[in-house]
Amino acid sequence: VAIEQFHPEYGLNQFEISLAPRTPVAAADQLVLTRILIGRVARDYGMRVCLSPVPFAGSVGSGAHQHFSLHRGDTPLFSGGTGAQGMTAEGEAAVGGIVAALPEAQLIFCGSIVSGLRMQPGNWAGAYACWGTENREAAVRFLRGGHGNPYGANVEVKVIDPSANPYFATAAVLGLALDGIERKAPLPPETTVDPNVLTEAERAAAGTVALSDSQADEIEALDHSTRLRAILGDPAVNVLVAVRRYEHETYSHLDAEALTDKFRMAWSL
Repeated sequence: VAIEQFHPEYGLNQFEISLAPRTPVAAADQLVLTRILIGRVARDYGMRVCLSPVPFAGSVGSGAHQHFSLHRGDTPLFSGGTGAQGMTAEGEAAVGGIVAALPEAQLIFCGSIVSGLRMQPGNWAGAYACWGTENREAAVRFLRGGHGNPYGANVEVKVIDPSANPYFATAAVLGLALDGIERKAPLPPETTVDPNVLTEAERAAAGTVALSDSQADEIEALDHSTRLRAILGDPAVNVLVAVRRYEHETYSHLDAEALTDKFRMAWSL
């Protein structure tokens, strides 16, 4: 496990850990191992680690933001080009593919019964399907390369939270990026401000839509997504839909306080 940053976050007793980049499966393995290690060490000290997207009703949520970069051979797709923020045409299409498919991918990225409580403007959760450079309120955040980012330009998918299966989430991110490249998906206009301060007309003009906070809607969107069924395969999508549908049918009658209390340690190791 290679930890690059460890620092306090905004919530009480909340911390953020940034892991070093790895190849896709190795990165998911590293995340799982990190959670196991932290959980075991905490238990040795008589504590528990909470990995819920929303530990307490009305509180700051927790994300599991995923950064990625793309190369064709030795050529980076997110820098050195002539497109927006120096992206190549394929880099723009990759970002465009992810942004366009966010509504149907939410159940994979942030689809638990409590995830909708986090998916609100002002939570740095990416509540709007848009992209922006260093825009923490955009669902897809672009980061330039530089001294503070020695690995080069990369893209962060902010909607992903700790309830997501990291292997499915990684496969979906890369699959949607590839889908965007293959169909030359258009890159929407960059959102340079908090999308919540824009008027509805301004958001509509930019193609910016609010992401759902309804698990029922997210279940239907993924269930009917031919794109994500092609990426993940029917068996994986069917299992995801079945698990989340059971959650919804069993627990959706609970209020926010009861939900967060019940699921507080559901993802803890």
